[in-house]
Amino acid sequence: MSGYTRIEKLGKPGVFACTDNFAHDAKSAAEDFGMPMARMVALPAADYYRLRRSEEAVRPVASAAVDKLIDGLRRPLSPEETDVTPRREALELVTVTADSYAHAVQKLNEVFLQNHWADGLPLLPPTKEAVEEMLKGTNRSPDEVIGTVAPKNGIVTVKQIAVNAVMAGAKPEYLPVIIAAMEGITDPAYDDLHILTSSGSFNLAIMVSGPIAKEINVNSGIGMLGYGWQANLTIGRAVRLITINAGRVWPAETDMALMGRPSSQFYVFAENHDLSPWEPFHVSQGFQAEDSCVTISSVMSSPGNYFGGGAVEPWTPDQILDTITRNLLSSRPMMQGWRRGGPNPGPMKHILIFQPELAIELNRLGHTRASLQKLLYERATIPYEQLTQAEIASIQPRIDSGEIPPDRVPVFKEALKPGGKLPILDRPEDIRIVVAGGIPGYSFGMMYYREGLYAPTSDQTRKVRGATLTRSGR
Repeated sequence: MSGYTRIEKLGKPGVFACTDNFAHDAKSAAEDFGMPMARMVALPAADYYRLRRSEEAVRPVASAAVDKLIDGLRRPLSPEETDVTPRREALELVTVTADSYAHAVQKLNEVFLQNHWADGLPLLPPTKEAVEEMLKGTNRSPDEVIGTVAPKNGIVTVKQIAVNAVMAGAKPEYLPVIIAAMEGITDPAYDDLHILTSSGSFNLAIMVSGPIAKEINVNSGIGMLGYGWQANLTIGRAVRLITINAGRVWPAETDMALMGRPSSQFYVFAENHDLSPWEPFHVSQGFQAEDSCVTISSVMSSPGNYFGGGAVEPWTPDQILDTITRNLLSSRPMMQGWRRGGPNPGPMKHILIFQPELAIELNRLGHTRASLQKLLYERATIPYEQLTQAEIASIQPRIDSGEIPPDRVPVFKEALKPGGKLPILDRPEDIRIVVAGGIPGYSFGMMYYREGLYAPTSDQTRKVRGATLTRSGR
């Protein structure tokens, strides 16, 4: 819908075609992009997806829509269709009453879920007193605007973050971390629209690094992505509730993830500084070691690329590095479709989670985070002689358009000559290495496009600031 509305605003009329199960989402998106009366034709999903295996099979479905498409292009605009006045939901105070506090809480949860203000789990009531207590965790103004959240572009303030943090069951000392996460998500350069609404079950990883992680007890060891850790779970849940209430995402309405999004509270964990032989991850992003930071990153549906480790089978660093190299090369089939702004916007970024044992062993062998990035980047290459013509043809336009970083262009030009090797990634820094987990532990990876589909970036790191209840993050 975003592409359709951009074309319409250039003065080129069109009709948006989609299947009927996406019609509600398409209408909602049209409102978001300032075209509430966009003309649409809905095809029967049950027929289209069953028959789309070939042009001939799906032809009857398309033919049945032709007259509607032509009518949509020819019919003059009505007065209602020329009215593009933004429509905003009216905000009203919600009062819940019952014969007891327990029944009032139950009714609150029912009302919130019916209105799509909740996530399906019980909420703590965001009373005035509870929100004021939550706000004691920061010295930032409750009215400070942090940004907007897709798809409805609802405005997020510090107070609104506090309200959702209360409902999520978070502690006041978590609030500055949640604010930092929302600063990353609402950054105009970060693509929150794709990650929150796409039919692909993409997700969000939230990593806390620096001293505040230990102060508020964010799990960085065994079980770091599991249950039992209030900080991990409620920080992620607060962020999810904010996307629901400010972004107005809702399954099968504006969030079209076909299987849902695994870990509805997102993946929240901390970097294991105690067992890491290297500087904190946020130092590699330009921050000071004593800073506390939150990194938010778009990832595929689940952190399912396991490289080795565990408590049963033996492993060696070389075995794990070989497995990682194969994983980096796994995106080779996608190279021909890389195009900025398209559904496959470019090369991947990889977040590699090294269990402490692996990091310690690699450090003993003389490796640093930077040297490993360089090593893996150079390993994940394709010899020129093995490239297909289609793969060669896909690279030159990326060089000409400036998609490949200028400092990397000479590398790619040399790769397109006999004897050269074409990197699968644009630059070594697209391999992000984090030490997390316990001993024993697994090494695994999460990946996503380096660029977003609707905005330039798919990750952001923000410094935690304004904390009042912890020594860190002030």
